Amino acid sequence: MDLLELNRSALDLNLELWAEVGEDRLDLDTPCGGWTVYELMRHQVETTLSFTAAALETGPIEPASDDMLTAYRMAADAATEAFRADGFLDRTATFPGYGPRRGKDLVAAHFVDNLVHAWDLRRALGVDATLDPDLADAAHRMALRYPDTPDVRGPGAAFAHPVPVPEDAPVTDRLVALLGRSPTWPA
Repeated sequence: MDLLELNRSALDLNLELWAEVGEDRLDLDTPCGGWTVYELMRHQVETTLSFTAAALETGPIEPASDDMLTAYRMAADAATEAFRADGFLDRTATFPGYGPRRGKDLVAAHFVDNLVHAWDLRRALGVDATLDPDLADAAHRMALRYPDTPDVRGPGAAFAHPVPVPEDAPVTDRLVALLGRSPTWPA
C-alpha cells in the first residue's frame, strides 16, 4: 500500500468509527491528554484542515459543518485531493507547527496522527482497539523517525514521551506506546 492509500485508509477507519459515535458518548474521556471524544474529533477536523491548507498553500480553512462527522468527511476528502495533486509528495510545504518539509513527510505525519487517533477513539468507546497490522506497522516505522525533542515530545508537544512495552508486544501496542500512550489505558 502506498503512502496516499495508507493515509486514506486511516481516514476511512475514523469515518467508520465516527459514524457509530452518538451524542451520549461525546463526553467520554480519551487517552489524549484529558480530551473528551468530542475534543478529539474536533482536533482531527482542525488538524486535517491545517494539513490541507499546508498542501494547498492557503490560509486557515474553517470546518464546513458544525456536525463533526460531516466536517471530518469533508476535511478528509479535501486532504486526500490536496495530497494527490501532481508533484505534492516531492515538493516542499509548510508542516503545521514545524516549518518546511517534503509533502510526503506531511502525508506520513497525517497518516500516523489519524491512525493513532483511531486507536484513541476505539479505547474511549470501549471497543477492540487492535489496529490493522499492516497499517500499524507502517505507522510504527514512520513514528520511529520522530525526534525526541521538546517540540515533538513532552508537555505541550505533539506527543508524550514513549511508554515502555516489551519488544515482542503487538505492533498496535508498540505504536501507541512509542507515541506516549499506555496500551492498557484506562488501567
